[in-house]
Parts: sequence; structure tokens; C-alpha cells
Amino acid sequence: MRFYFIFFFFIIFNCFSQEVSEINKILEISDTLEHKQEIRIYKDYSITNSIDILRMFDEGKNNWKVIIYSYAKSVPQVTKINVINFPKESIGKLKPKDAELIWLNLLITNIEFLPNMEAIRYKFGKPKIDSDRGERVISRTKKDVLDGIGYKVYVRNGKNTNNFSFDNTKTYLKYYPKVDELISYNELLSVLEKEFSF
Repeated sequence: MRFYFIFFFFIIFNCFSQEVSEINKILEISDTLEHKQEIRIYKDYSITNSIDILRMFDEGKNNWKVIIYSYAKSVPQVTKINVINFPKESIGKLKPKDAELIWLNLLITNIEFLPNMEAIRYKFGKPKIDSDRGERVISRTKKDVLDGIGYKVYVRNGKNTNNFSFDNTKTYLKYYPKVDELISYNELLSVLEKEFSF
């Protein structure tokens, strides 16, 4: 049973990785991160037809921009683009957001170093010694979440680059609250939700 789940998971994320390149082509952006400070997050709703993409980057000299795309998988095409600029001064009652501070809050979540979720699944569930056909073996009882939201993250901070994928972290964190990487994934999502409603 576990083998089928892992096989199914790899198929989904392999398709998602191929899909990222196709999405980039439609968005007319490079597959490589073009700016010295840039993050791209592809948010795939597994039970719907849409993917949201957030791209935050510094064009240079603390001139930050965030672009949020909505992408329809079935068409395939971009259905909505929202561009967020960061003015340096207040506009009426609106106070400017500090994009560099947002960037630093993203870096605090360890995005430069986080692994794919597959690499940490060994931390899910407590190991125990069990018996299988008369032999002693180590087994784990794990909770697996099959639907929900999957994320693919690409980040560049100067010379440091990283990419990783994860899914359903809020649910997994309820079951495994001591797994550091799950905590970091959730902190990343909290910053994005707070700052960009993403």
C-alpha cells in the first residue's frame, strides 16, 4: 500500500515539475531565476483546475515587485495577473510596505535550505519493532494526506539557490508538530498569507 502511495506521489510531483516549465513558457518568464533576490511559488490546487503563482523579486536598488498569476490548467492560459509595487512614500492613508523586510521574513523560514517533503517523510510517525512473517522488522504508522494543495518553491538569494516541494503542511503539522521542516513550510505560508493573501 505504501509503495503505491509513494509511486502515486512521485508521478504527481514529476508532472507538476514538467508543468512548471510549461507554465513559465505561457507566463513568458525564464525557467531560471533572473534576479539576485527572487522567489517563485507555484500553488497547485489538486482538486480544481487552477494553479496560482507568486513571483517576488528585486529589480535592483531595493526596487521590489510581486506578481501573482492565476493559471487555468485545462485551457492552458493565464486568467488573472495582479502586480504589487512597493511605493517608498505613503499614498493618502495607505502606508508603504517594506518589501525588504518581507524578503527577510521569508529568508528566516529557511527557504534557502529546506528540502523536498519526500526527504523528511521518515520523520512522520513513530518507529516501532513489529513482527512480519515471524521476523522482527521496524515499522511506522503514518498519516498520509492525498488531496489538498501542493507547492513548488524556487528561490535565489545572491549565490544561494534552492528549490523544493511540499504539500498539505497544515494537516501534517497537526499530526507531527515537532518536525522542524513542517514548521518552516508553515511559517513560509504564513508570511505569504499575511503579506499577499496568497
